[in-house]
Amino acid sequence: MKEAEEDAVAALAEQIRAAVAAAAPERAPRGGPVTDPVLAERSENVRRPLGKAGEHLTPSIPEGAALSGPKKLAVRLLRFLWREQASFNALSLEAQAALLAAVEDERGDLAAWRREEERERNAARQRLEEALSAREAAWARRAAIQDGRLSALEERGVPPSGETAAGPREEPAIPPGVYSLFEERFRGAPEAVAAGQRSYLPSLRGLPGPVCDVGCGRGEFLALLAEERIPAMGVDTNPLSVAHARERGFEVEEADGVAWLSRRAPASLGGVVAFQVVEHWPAGTTFAFLRAARRALAPNGVLIAETINTDSLSALKAFFLDPTHVRPVPAEALRFLAEAAGFTEARIEYRAPLPAAERLEERSENDARLNRLLFGPQDYALVARAPAGG
Repeated sequence: MKEAEEDAVAALAEQIRAAVAAAAPERAPRGGPVTDPVLAERSENVRRPLGKAGEHLTPSIPEGAALSGPKKLAVRLLRFLWREQASFNALSLEAQAALLAAVEDERGDLAAWRREEERERNAARQRLEEALSAREAAWARRAAIQDGRLSALEERGVPPSGETAAGPREEPAIPPGVYSLFEERFRGAPEAVAAGQRSYLPSLRGLPGPVCDVGCGRGEFLALLAEERIPAMGVDTNPLSVAHARERGFEVEEADGVAWLSRRAPASLGGVVAFQVVEHWPAGTTFAFLRAARRALAPNGVLIAETINTDSLSALKAFFLDPTHVRPVPAEALRFLAEAAGFTEARIEYRAPLPAAERLEERSENDARLNRLLFGPQDYALVARAPAGG
């Protein structure tokens, strides 16, 4: 009888402990292991007493304890009284364990939210720094232009040079500072200009000499050539552009492009490029430029001259926008002049097509013809070579 009662008590205690364990199993919080030492200590301070309480859900008398016999008898006699208390204790422990688990889950969610917030904050900070850097670079260019304008005002009594970006002009020229401001506003960011010129690089690799950029402006193409380790120098008549390019470490001379090529030793260049330059000249100056370039180029040297596509009416808006432009140059006319100056393998490459959203939807051959006439490529490039025989 005695053994049966002890077995019943032990079985009841084991059932209560199993119920508590099932109600609050060990699990990791959603946020992962506790890394904060303060939070870890607080969690342990809660778990420790709960664990100890779970060991005493039912009364038990250790073997060898004083008066263990009468005590065990008292436990058996009072088992109906403490059974309800044990159940209450088990439910209390279950509720406390569930509360602790919920708190730890919330702590994990909070930690994850903090990590995500930190990532977003770092990304926003990086975007802000990049935007500020771009803005500072733009303001630095504008400051240089304004400094040049102030210097020009201080030099009163000095007549304007009468030259455009790459050739002589009879009438007074727009002051360099004013034209630099014009380019800053309407030509586009240096990055965008460089992106449009990058495709010329394959034609300029492995040439028999350095490349000269006539009318190099802010030096966008010189930077691309430097990336490709292609030897190069630039020529421009705008002192502000020359100063800016020299600050970037490029070899640039302030001079008239045609005169500079004429002074160059024969066959001493591997390439001559002129982007958006020939439209600044009358036809005679353009032909003089082509003859001087042909003389300065070594055999198999390359000439690239980019200008506005006169076959596209929408492109002519850009031509008339620039107050220093003299006349548009049709592609066939420029190719003829290049061949007359002694170049061979002359070809025309049409460039800068408009996006589809800015052109007509082509549903017939007439639509295609209208697109070529109204919304054709905005630029073209003359690409030619000096004869292999010199």
